[in-house]
Amino acid sequence: GEKKNNELWDNVRYTREAVLDSENMDLISSKAAREVEKIIQVPRYDAITLAQNLVKKGSTRTGGINQFNWAGLGFQVGVCFSSLPSNCSFLYGPLDAEYTPKERKKAERKKKSLEVEEELQNLEETRPENMDQGKKKVGDGNELSAVEQHIKTISSTLITRTNEELENAKERVGPYLTQLKQEEGIRDEKTLAKKQKNFIKEARKVDAVNCLFNPNSFTQTVENIFHFSFTIKEGKSEIKTRGAKEAEEYGLQPGPVVLKKETKENTPLPKQAIVALNMKDWQDMCAAYSVE
Repeated sequence: GEKKNNELWDNVRYTREAVLDSENMDLISSKAAREVEKIIQVPRYDAITLAQNLVKKGSTRTGGINQFNWAGLGFQVGVCFSSLPSNCSFLYGPLDAEYTPKERKKAERKKKSLEVEEELQNLEETRPENMDQGKKKVGDGNELSAVEQHIKTISSTLITRTNEELENAKERVGPYLTQLKQEEGIRDEKTLAKKQKNFIKEARKVDAVNCLFNPNSFTQTVENIFHFSFTIKEGKSEIKTRGAKEAEEYGLQPGPVVLKKETKENTPLPKQAIVALNMKDWQDMCAAYSVE
């Protein structure tokens, strides 16, 4: 059939004849595939017959009920999962032939071309110089860094704000004691002295939001909070939350407050905590606490 087809191919002149020739080639290929399939001896099984025989031989009767022994079937066929069918080979040989993968060459980084190197050199040469380099003095290593200087500024500001709040507390303690005498009827001198001490102690604390937040710069606010945490770690300051009960009792605003510690005695061990602050929270807190 193949020789006859080749003889007809010599007389092909038109496109339609070429299409017929391709159809003939497809039929010849299908015929050859069927003949090859007959030569390969592979065991064949009928699915329905196999299932019927499995049910017949693998079922057991327990308590008047037929049950299939799945565990026994799994034990019997388990050996087949690591074996190959007999009398079966393929184009590249038997399935159990050892496979040796090809070694891939390691990727080598390409060297930069001369043009790229020259471009980088030109970029470095044309980089603008820092105008402050000429004015910069050579330090002896004792100068404070920018972060240390900022921490020092925060500490100084906190001392100033604490003193201001202390003066305000001394001015407001008089009306507070008068209110206690009139509304609550407290006349005991010791009780009034204790109330006065607690009032000044609470009123001298500085509003943390007004002290650390910059309403015009979110970045500056984050730096203030971060650098303030170093003063807490060193035991030089503290931050607390003024509850609604304390705020109502002393006529103050609730919320976070900070205070400059006068002594380092009984300083607790430093603890770490993560504070989340995004730009929306910063804007809302600045508006809520009227930060200017």
